[in-house]
Amino acid sequence: MPDKKKIVFKIKIPRLNRKKVLKGLLLFLVLLSALALGGFFGAYLAIRENLPDVGELEQIKPKIISAVYADNGQLAREFAAERRIQVPYEKIPEVLKQAIIATEDPRFFAHKGIDYRGILRALKEDFFRIALGKSRLHGGSTITQQLARSLFLYPQQTVRRKLKEIFVAMEIERRYTKEKILELYCNQFYLGHGTWGVEAAAQLYFGKSVTDLTLPEAALIAGIFRGPAIYSPYNNTKVTLNRRNHVLNRMAEEGFISRAQAEELKKLPLGVLPLRRQTTEPGAYFYEEVRKYVEKKYGDEILYRGGLKIYTTLNLDYQKYAEEALDRGLRVQDKKNGWRQDKRSLLAEGKTELDKVWLDSWDSQEPVPGKTEEAIVLEVGRAEAKVKVKNYTGIMTNKGLEWTKARFLTDLIKPGDVVLVEIQTVNETDKTARVNLDQEPAVEGAFLALDVVTGQIKAMVGGYSFRRSQFNRATQALRQTGSAIKPIFYTAALEKGFTPASVIVDEPTNFVDKWTGEPWSPKNYDSEYHGAVTLRTGLEKSRNVVTAKLLDYLSPQVGVEYCRKFGITSTIYPYLSLALGSFEITLQELVSAFSVFPNQGLRARPYFIVRIEDKDGNILEENVPQTEEVISPQIAYMMTYLLQGVVQRGTAASAASLNWPLGGKTGTTNKFTDAWFIGFSPSLCAGVWVGYDTKITLGNRQSGAVVALPIWRDFFARVIEDKKKEFAASQPAETSAGEPATVTNPEAILIEDFEVPPNLVFVTVDRKTGLLASPICKYPFQEVFLPGTEPSRYCSLQDHLRVLDYYSERQAREERRSD
Repeated sequence: MPDKKKIVFKIKIPRLNRKKVLKGLLLFLVLLSALALGGFFGAYLAIRENLPDVGELEQIKPKIISAVYADNGQLAREFAAERRIQVPYEKIPEVLKQAIIATEDPRFFAHKGIDYRGILRALKEDFFRIALGKSRLHGGSTITQQLARSLFLYPQQTVRRKLKEIFVAMEIERRYTKEKILELYCNQFYLGHGTWGVEAAAQLYFGKSVTDLTLPEAALIAGIFRGPAIYSPYNNTKVTLNRRNHVLNRMAEEGFISRAQAEELKKLPLGVLPLRRQTTEPGAYFYEEVRKYVEKKYGDEILYRGGLKIYTTLNLDYQKYAEEALDRGLRVQDKKNGWRQDKRSLLAEGKTELDKVWLDSWDSQEPVPGKTEEAIVLEVGRAEAKVKVKNYTGIMTNKGLEWTKARFLTDLIKPGDVVLVEIQTVNETDKTARVNLDQEPAVEGAFLALDVVTGQIKAMVGGYSFRRSQFNRATQALRQTGSAIKPIFYTAALEKGFTPASVIVDEPTNFVDKWTGEPWSPKNYDSEYHGAVTLRTGLEKSRNVVTAKLLDYLSPQVGVEYCRKFGITSTIYPYLSLALGSFEITLQELVSAFSVFPNQGLRARPYFIVRIEDKDGNILEENVPQTEEVISPQIAYMMTYLLQGVVQRGTAASAASLNWPLGGKTGTTNKFTDAWFIGFSPSLCAGVWVGYDTKITLGNRQSGAVVALPIWRDFFARVIEDKKKEFAASQPAETSAGEPATVTNPEAILIEDFEVPPNLVFVTVDRKTGLLASPICKYPFQEVFLPGTEPSRYCSLQDHLRVLDYYSERQAREERRSD
């Protein structure tokens, strides 16, 4: 075979220029780097977009609590959308700083806002979490990053947000010291149950300032930062205990405490206070008036977030006395109508484990003797029942049930009922208490007291319970006044020429009202008539016919004018029935009107805010007493002297036992729907109203003297006792020579008295006839007159006989009691 020829192809490959290759490669790398840098820069710009100026951190207005202060400067109440109390770095204890750093950011003082070791650890853990299909990324944020996130950014955990967080954190670190950053961190975060910041949390959980926290207490608060909803000592006790112990472990690992110390502290319980639930607080109606005023004038943003300091006129002691007196008085009145079958049943609500129920009204763990509390009926027998009162077992017997009109407990209550009980005694050893059955009153009431010289409102109660009704019956309720309005018309009579000794015949009288043209025949409260009586007797005994005759003589239009002079602005018409308080006004108006008498004819405008300061101490507004002359000092004193007679001998004689210079007037409306008493000392004027919101009767003969006066008397008894103590404390312990001083008995002197102005004369008259007293008169009395108006002749037997009850035995007994 012939040989096969091998065919060979030759390809000529040009020789590469190395320099050109390197140049092209370099150009490619430059372009690639440019694209990468452009992408990075574009991403940077995208992330930087809408980042806040960290300088705004200094302008951020924290939601600071506005504080309300009482008249002695004591903190009384706070207003806040968030319960946040700012605390400076120096006040934060080292144990809390260490606990936070050990748990949240061990390298806080070493890094510049970003802990790169922490980031690498977080990225590593996030990689595995994504691989496992878990969407929630790991944190790993420093304290500075957490602060940046809290102050400026939305909360979602995304890569974009994480990068934004880093930029802001670095800027915060550049502008602020580590100490300032930690201070902001401690004040910024929500720590559960309405509290923001470590100071508010310390007060809630431990009842103390953050400065006074112990190490385990600080560890608990530090542990809450990570998740206040999870680590709640009230809702998740075991989980929170483990979290607290974790913080102690971290503190040991970081060298802040020893391992042995940590193990010892981990054995301790959490030791938090009982959760204080929202209940009716003392002074609730007063503070609501403050809230409404400030919110209307300055806005809710300033009120709840501006850190205002609101200085008020409230006297905390007087407020307490007023609330307790009204509470007792309403309970007494309510019991006159017996037991009501209107109690809540837990069994009807499907709650069968009665011993495990905790009522919302329970704001502490232990009952207090003398207080009333809601209780859960557990067992009931005819003569004894067991109830749950907070963490105690209450024992109730059938003694003292007369007011219920039932003999046995089984006729009144059953297991599962929520009833009110009065705590008699408490045994802390076996957690039992002796209790009596009580009842929340259906009747309402109001109380208001003000300083007669300044007009400052010292106490205000707008109803039985602010929790039950926010309607303020002291300032908003318009009610008929009954006889309580009479002193205003007696004032008009004195200024129109009458004297306390002027005589008017108390007899059945028919009038024709000039305004309406209708006939009107008023009757006295007791349906009796006493014949010729003095102006003094007419007021002291509250004779309706006498007042009607006075107003008929003066004219109802004059009566309206005097009401206006005394500061009453409610709608009033010049009807003759005005004489008996047929129109409606507020309690505050009437108390303010009465304050004219002990204040020598001046009426001070009522007010309740002294001044308001912003968070920096700048005064936003300041109020001072504003007075106007209503009547002369002489007429004011004459009326005061007349109204003292009401207390000493008249319809308010039960207050005479207080042994203090007091004046006042009772008031009762038709069908006993409203009961009033307005009274005053030389320095304080106070009023009480009692009635139902719907105008139904309080009960037969439930007058102002029976219903309202005891509440007023209860209040003033405690005020007077305080004044006696203040007087005794003011006495010097020794003389200037160093010898023991003679201590004056407060009971033996008048600590305060009504000042007698000049240009008045006192004359001894017969109090029944109004004439100069003769030896045969039974009722000699020092009466006050304007000079030249005193009586000119002496009393005779015939004058005595004109007074129907002058020689009656009943009258004699009443006089002996009043004397």
